[in-house]
Amino acid sequence: MINEILIDKIKLLNNIKQVRLENPNSLLCAMVKANAYGVGMKEVVKIIDAFVDYYGVACFFEAKKLKCFTKKKILILGCPHNIKNDPQFSFSCNSLDDVKFLIRRNEEINVHIKINTGMNRYGFHSLKEFRQALKLIKNSKLHFEGLYTHFATADDYVKSQVYRFLPFVFLAKKMGFDPLIHADNSAVNLTHNHHLDMIRIGFNLYNKSGEGFCPVVSIKSKIEQINFVKRGELVGYDYHFVAPKDMLVAVVPFGYADGFDMSFIGMEIYIKDMKCKILNICMDCFLLDVSDVKTKKGDDIYILNNINSLKMYADYINTSEYEIMTKFSYSRAKRKIINND
Repeated sequence: MINEILIDKIKLLNNIKQVRLENPNSLLCAMVKANAYGVGMKEVVKIIDAFVDYYGVACFFEAKKLKCFTKKKILILGCPHNIKNDPQFSFSCNSLDDVKFLIRRNEEINVHIKINTGMNRYGFHSLKEFRQALKLIKNSKLHFEGLYTHFATADDYVKSQVYRFLPFVFLAKKMGFDPLIHADNSAVNLTHNHHLDMIRIGFNLYNKSGEGFCPVVSIKSKIEQINFVKRGELVGYDYHFVAPKDMLVAVVPFGYADGFDMSFIGMEIYIKDMKCKILNICMDCFLLDVSDVKTKKGDDIYILNNINSLKMYADYINTSEYEIMTKFSYSRAKRKIINND
């Protein structure tokens, strides 16, 4: 396999250390959903397992896969459907219906209740329904393990969400419960650290979004062929690019099936400190203008690194770095841990 996703162990451990230093009294829930944001769930867990308390995933399918790699607690954040109870798992209840669904199973199940405080995605809206849920839980086998919300931004909107969240926290404690309280994600933990019982860290584990953090992933490929293209000839499918002059075009085996979006056509990436234009993208490769670069067949090419960064790709197509990295997750590439001594 030519393509490699390289995961830097030292940098990943550095990022864990940064989170721990800022949150010495909080449990750490490492978010590894979506194949650890595209980095690689198995590889990430192998590196960080000794330093985290919980893992967070989106669905039961991911939890079953993760269970093969760790004995730590696993919090499933999506709605509890098609579940199989396991003491290692904790299920999110996002509505009164979710609570009733789990109670009907008549099993000892760990639950975290999510409150919608302004993101308007999942979660309880009203204190009235929340109170009903707590009364039902008191007379059931459910273990109310956690209470949480999710912040939509990292600016002052956070304050309004905290304001809406606190009555739910007070009510839970008033009714005799003592759940883990968690809300801060990567961005909010940097700007509005609330020092709660647990923090959920995802993107900051994998990429640089604050002082002291490092990007941990690079993607390496090789130039498979270099073609001399005459003026007027096509480069790739459908007239996306017609050579305006004689030029050299490199073939790199990383295409849209690998998450290399066709929207990157026309973008310039750095090869040997020189900007090279992406001329076309096919399912299994992309085509790059290397007319001004001294390169040859077999040379390494870094599709993602500190220079060809996630932010550079995200800015070019006006999307988030999260989306770029999770798209790259689909790449037909071998994952390799580096700096593993």
